[in-house]
Amino acid sequence: MDINPQIHLTTGQFAKLMNIRKDTLIYYDKVGIFSPEIITSNGYRYYSVYQAEVFHVILILKELDMPLKEIEKFLDNRSPERLLLLLEQKEKALSTKINHLTKMKKLVEDKKNDIREALEVNTSDIFIEHKVEDDFIVVTDAKPLTNDRNAYESIQLHFKYLDESNNVSSTSEGWMISVSSVLDRESIKYDYLYTKVTESSFANRIIEKGTYLVAYHSGGYLRIEETYSRLVKYAHDNNLVLKGYIYEDALLDELSVKGFEKYLIKLSVQVLA
Repeated sequence: MDINPQIHLTTGQFAKLMNIRKDTLIYYDKVGIFSPEIITSNGYRYYSVYQAEVFHVILILKELDMPLKEIEKFLDNRSPERLLLLLEQKEKALSTKINHLTKMKKLVEDKKNDIREALEVNTSDIFIEHKVEDDFIVVTDAKPLTNDRNAYESIQLHFKYLDESNNVSSTSEGWMISVSSVLDRESIKYDYLYTKVTESSFANRIIEKGTYLVAYHSGGYLRIEETYSRLVKYAHDNNLVLKGYIYEDALLDELSVKGFEKYLIKLSVQVLA
């Protein structure tokens, strides 16, 4: 075939036309997925401008995470019916990916908000917070924290439950303890672990909207009962009736600080209006 300067391009020219690296074309030629229209006796390679359409198809299929070997098979046996089936499969995969990315974006947003809150708080303050929306949460039982192993196993079982339900949480896990246990001055005996989730269909409980009493704890978990006592004393002194559970949320955790003693824990509990 004769070389027509109007339609035939060198490897570099075709790469520039397609806005790709020259090495990409060389590799595609090597593996047999996309080769030049003309290879001269002295080894020069020329692509036709009409090959751009085929290359666009390859780029689209690559964007759909299709391996090169599968792209090659498709191109060798393409048909409207096979393309329709392929697109239906990829559409389903894309929907799953978009859903996952949406949840991950929510996780990032929530973590940013936690850190901003942590950087602004005065840990000695106790105050009223008005929650305007219910939070959907996944709750699992907590083992008695008689040793570190029980705490570890409780967390592992919690994450296992989340994985099995194909759930991406918006925050790290938190702990729940009943108000009655705290008021009875028992040592800390957590009832549940919980994780906030974005979809109500995944939740098995909610944290109700309403009025909450909030305190912050720093200095490590070994001293967290001191903050519980401060919270209870504040409620008593201000004639506030606590209800339900006290929720522990780590605003600063291992992602942002090193070691439990540097964590910043937010304690919140609903009060009767």
